[in-house]
Amino acid sequence: MGRLNKALERIRERGAANQTSAGRSPVQRNGSVVAARTHSDPITSEISKVSLNKDHLINHHVITDEIDPAIRTSYKMLRTRILQRMRTNGWRRLAVTSASQGDGKSLTAINLAISLAGDVNHNICLVDLDLRHSSVARYLGIKSKHGMSECLQGKVPLKSVLVKPNIDRLVVLPNYKMQNHSSELISSPAMRQTADALASDPNRIVIYDMPPLLSADDVLAFGPFFDAVLLVVAERKTARTDTMKALELLENTNVLGTVLNRSDERTAAYY
Repeated sequence: MGRLNKALERIRERGAANQTSAGRSPVQRNGSVVAARTHSDPITSEISKVSLNKDHLINHHVITDEIDPAIRTSYKMLRTRILQRMRTNGWRRLAVTSASQGDGKSLTAINLAISLAGDVNHNICLVDLDLRHSSVARYLGIKSKHGMSECLQGKVPLKSVLVKPNIDRLVVLPNYKMQNHSSELISSPAMRQTADALASDPNRIVIYDMPPLLSADDVLAFGPFFDAVLLVVAERKTARTDTMKALELLENTNVLGTVLNRSDERTAAYY
């Protein structure tokens, strides 16, 4: 793991250098996003509400009150570290990706979004932008008529795609119909309008579940629409060469950090 450690050290150095040049969010105080009490968000008003099935969530390893406390603790620690970095830099749009398929980045994005929603200072929007292999709706057990790809194609408005689950401060923008030409969609003017609309609430953090870096150019095409990226790697699965290739592709991107998924280590201190 020596090469990976060196790569992560370069990430930390780049992150420190990028802090001084990162853009600030519209409403801040001492580096932290401050709630705009008079702000009314038309995007999430009158959207579809769903009640998530707890057994379904548990079976799909989504965090609930009944899940292993060590796992909940790991995501709380991840949440705290991410919020600290994002507040410092004024970031509110985070892309979650991996080097290759099957590293667990979608489940990480979902559980991170749920954990972030536990912080009363923020609203969270989870967006499924892995348009070729969408899985957010499946993990959460959400069923709807329309999804993200249809919104980007101009077939339905954003309001008809957003879903409000029974988790405080969380909204989800799922996808159902797979798209082979996904990078064209997520670099389109429609995507820019959607991203701007989701970011219109200065109190909202947007989590984008993106495709793996080595399977498509979607993350690179989507670069102008997010502030930072979180890289997920799976212990004993993600090849070191793939990790290095992914880091090279992210060389000019604000890499917030990495998540080591599927680790055998169970201590809270490690997480």
